[in-house]
Amino acid sequence: MTLLALWLLPLLLAAACGGGGGAPTASPAASAEVSATPSSTAGQLPEGFPGDFPIYEKATITAARHIDAAQGSIYAIGMETTDSADTVRSFYEARLAEPPWEVTNVVEISEENTVIVEFARRDGGGEAGTVAIQEQQTDGQKTLIAVSLPAPATPTPSPAP
Repeated sequence: MTLLALWLLPLLLAAACGGGGGAPTASPAASAEVSATPSSTAGQLPEGFPGDFPIYEKATITAARHIDAAQGSIYAIGMETTDSADTVRSFYEARLAEPPWEVTNVVEISEENTVIVEFARRDGGGEAGTVAIQEQQTDGQKTLIAVSLPAPATPTPSPAP
């Protein structure tokens, strides 16, 4: 699974599952309507990203974008670390169980070496998203982390008069 596919997986799972259990299904059209805005670069979080969301400290941010899609806008953050997927999973399950967050579901996709942690904001902020964690053994151990979290829509510029 490529990093791009890993980014789209949380978006599609969140849209398909609605934060609940059950087998996710995704429409191919859902990924066709995604467009990234150049609001951030590798190493930086996008403007407006929630400051209280836990970011794994031993990970490097490899990509960070504010994405507008037909289903809504999200922040999509890609990170990688040499720590094990189990260590990263433990971090996110523990930190997202603390206020103002809560873990709502955990989906294991063993054939892809991937775990999806679904979460929501407890204080009624309306934010719910996913953290996808995938371990790869290609050039040594590497764990990829993909966060998707709702974001405000990017305003469309008004035409000049």
